[in-house]
Amino acid sequence: MPSIFLSHTSVDKPFVEKLANRLNKLGVRVWFDKWDIKVGDSLTWKIEDGIRENEYLGIILSPEAMNSEWVKTELSSAWIKQMDLKKVFILPIYYRDCQIPLFLRDKKYADFRSNFENGIKELAPILNLKETKIISIENWRLFIGKQPDWKNFRDREFQQLVNNLTDLAIEYNWSTYIGGTSLPFSVSFNNGLFQNSAKYICVRLDGKSNAYLSTNKHEWNPNRLKASDFDTYIGNTVNDCCEYIWRTFEDYKIQFGNPTAKREHYDYKFLRGEKLDSAIRDFANKFKWYQE
Repeated sequence: MPSIFLSHTSVDKPFVEKLANRLNKLGVRVWFDKWDIKVGDSLTWKIEDGIRENEYLGIILSPEAMNSEWVKTELSSAWIKQMDLKKVFILPIYYRDCQIPLFLRDKKYADFRSNFENGIKELAPILNLKETKIISIENWRLFIGKQPDWKNFRDREFQQLVNNLTDLAIEYNWSTYIGGTSLPFSVSFNNGLFQNSAKYICVRLDGKSNAYLSTNKHEWNPNRLKASDFDTYIGNTVNDCCEYIWRTFEDYKIQFGNPTAKREHYDYKFLRGEKLDSAIRDFANKFKWYQE
């Protein structure tokens, strides 16, 4: 199991804890002061033990870290260990723009400045983490065409999206309709088809950009919409979509109140080809007299 000591300053602790938790879940043993230093422990000795006993030291690069005497001391100890080992020990983890120390400027760093998941992907190879282990519903877009299971994670993300947005629709009394084979990965919302203040909104995972787009075209059935109808960019995450739809529902509520029509939710998957055949076989097997 690879192990890493995370050297950082206190102002960066929220990021470092997120990183520590993620690496821990991926099977990396992480030395993180919040977890490893207890009341009464000697800070100096515990940190020295942590640097000595772990396979790598990850230095969190930020302006405050580069001005921290504690971080400088840890980095000095790490540099001595790297010289003794004659192999890579210090791993630069670029969190926020800063002046990088001269002896680290020619080193490849894991860049977390704009995208956390991209940083994880860059850090993974040196920690011997395979792509099959680090791919998730949060980062599957980074593995399109490179990892055969990326579509499964896309499907799981869309299912999470449908669940979260349907919960919102129920709370605000809007109806939902999931798109089928003519417009997959789409979900529409309407507030009642025959109201004077009728409103429609549909969200779709675009197959080219892999971003979520929306349209306000007056059509309750997403299968009757075209890809070109989606003209508003929402974002790349489930949270982006939830924020967008919540704001739409909330704005409508402020202006008109919640819809009063009976809501309906058409939320079944539309299957075709091999997936449909497999689903039929699985269903039929439940009724066999002989169960293996």
